[in-house]
Amino acid sequence: MLHSLRQFLLIVPAFVPLAAGAQGRPDSTKVDSAAQRLKAVTISATRAVGVVGGTSAVMIEPVQLRSSPAPVLEQALRESPFVHVRQNSRGEMELSVRGSDSRQAAVLIDGVPITLGWDHRADPSLVPITGGERLVIVRGLGSVLSGPNTLGGSIEVTHDTRRPARSQLWAGVEVDEYSSLVATVGGSRPMADFGGGTLSIRGGLAYRQRDGLALPSGAVDPTAHDGLRTNTDLRESDGFASIRWSTPLGRSLGFTVSAFDAEKGVPPEEHLSAPRLWRYPYNRRSLTALSASSGSFSTPWGYGSLDVGVGFNNGKLKIETFDGRDYNTVTGVELGDERTMTARALLSHSVGSATVRAGLTTGDVQYEETLASAAAVDYRQKLRSAGVEFDAPIGDRTRLASGVVFDRSSTPETGGRAAQAPFSNPGWRVGITHDVDPVWRFHISANERSRFPSLRELYSGALNRFTPNPDLKPETMRGLEAGVTMDRQFGSSTHASLQVTGFRHRMEDAVVRITLTNPTRFMRVNRDRIESSGLELLGGIVLGTHPERLVTLNGDATLQSIRIFDASANNAERHSENNPETRGRFELGLPLPWQVRGVATARYTGKQYCLNGETGNEMTLSGKSTSDLSVERTFTVQGGGPFQWLRTLISLDNVGNAAVYDQCGLPQPGRTLRLTMSLR
Repeated sequence: MLHSLRQFLLIVPAFVPLAAGAQGRPDSTKVDSAAQRLKAVTISATRAVGVVGGTSAVMIEPVQLRSSPAPVLEQALRESPFVHVRQNSRGEMELSVRGSDSRQAAVLIDGVPITLGWDHRADPSLVPITGGERLVIVRGLGSVLSGPNTLGGSIEVTHDTRRPARSQLWAGVEVDEYSSLVATVGGSRPMADFGGGTLSIRGGLAYRQRDGLALPSGAVDPTAHDGLRTNTDLRESDGFASIRWSTPLGRSLGFTVSAFDAEKGVPPEEHLSAPRLWRYPYNRRSLTALSASSGSFSTPWGYGSLDVGVGFNNGKLKIETFDGRDYNTVTGVELGDERTMTARALLSHSVGSATVRAGLTTGDVQYEETLASAAAVDYRQKLRSAGVEFDAPIGDRTRLASGVVFDRSSTPETGGRAAQAPFSNPGWRVGITHDVDPVWRFHISANERSRFPSLRELYSGALNRFTPNPDLKPETMRGLEAGVTMDRQFGSSTHASLQVTGFRHRMEDAVVRITLTNPTRFMRVNRDRIESSGLELLGGIVLGTHPERLVTLNGDATLQSIRIFDASANNAERHSENNPETRGRFELGLPLPWQVRGVATARYTGKQYCLNGETGNEMTLSGKSTSDLSVERTFTVQGGGPFQWLRTLISLDNVGNAAVYDQCGLPQPGRTLRLTMSLR
């Protein structure tokens, strides 16, 4: 703690001259918009982004987050509703929406689907969103044009929205009681006007380091040191730069490059006698994206627009495995070199009062794997997705959306193992949205789509932890959802929104992990049928008329039942692994004296189950609650410098120091005190 305070005292003088004569800054939140009202509590209104026949998307502005001045995607999603984030035994973070597998949700950065790769999923703890302007979360299959393998939803980070370019600088720093440090700096600026548009640049850098994560009360860790969990250190830096030309008519051309470099430890699973003892000496990734938009143009049949994008996603990693918890003697090494190129095109055109959209997404994944002293082996997978959607009004208050898609996967290079035959699967979606009146909206939709196994699922041995299975088939999900949204103003001082959504999914040929013996290994097989149904609740209330004195309440809950039927045991039913069936969050924001704002957050993670990899027995984790407290104040920066306001934030995470587990043997961080300062 004293070391962290010394770090902070060395940084403060750089901020003090800028804030000389500071005063309480009026909140920029406007009171005439439901979406803007809820910015004070991070989550925008449930109608902010529409999905015909589906739940409205949740839109988040990273600048409003309290988790970090330079959050990674994992931190942003842990503050978001409906997305379940957990750490696995490889030290990766996995995502789940509506009980889905982490490979069934798409993650996109500036339109580039980074989940198309060696493993068909992105580790959100290694996805920086430095300088990101918005994060959009869509649950379920909101569109058939979002690329292959998108079943459980999509999560997109945008660095440059289509708002007019403006000059802006930002800087931030955070320290905690365990000497962790986060620092970031960046900015944007219009450069020149030509061709009827504006050329602008944008860029930023971030650095994160920690010696470890706090060990919560009751969690077992025999080699914990100074209250920190074993092997949970991190060193990470990232940066991005973009240049973009855009016009008021929507025409644009943009180029973005981003990169990160991380070194981190993998915490051991404390419920096992022989857990993974791994470290990543490096995990590097660079992402390059080129995008263009025609804006709206007229044709003899109406109006259209064309958006295209090309992305290059390159990654290199090194994994070392050790013989003891001192992490001194290396017993195995795995090297990975991934190169993925994706291309997307979306054409929209009006047909009377309706709209037709056609989309094409391609992905070419190449991966070179090197295990210990063996020769490198090459893998390659090609993915294609082509679809058409139709969106039309039915009367004044109802819209109908329908679409079909055709997906294809092939693996032309398989590292010398048996080749997998190409798969081609169709999919479809249909949905209806009806506005009962200006306050109430109803929607219902149904869909079917398949997910192709990734190269890692098919061929990776994971340092002798898995037996490859090149005979895996696609898994297919059928989904149904229906819900109602309320958005209402009560007088001049109260605004409320509520969303209730029910869903039901049925997954055939689900890919599951089984345990083999002699020797003990895991293997993935198509075996089970998974049926899940549930209810999602999202609501918020804003009380007051003065932006600085608003009282805000918001919360969300997911109540779901997941049943897995084992086809190898006469359809015997068992529990889903690492997927709590009850999750919820409640947040209260209050104005305090001296223009300070306080926020209290409570989270509940229900009972969950996991299989012990050594015994094969099912283990149960009881439900647990945690709470966070924070106070913040924003000051106006006087003197006409490059910054307009200074935000100071003190947070106490996991106040009760409760041991809440992501999965068996892997608890979330314990109680941690943080101090954050941000300038914009």
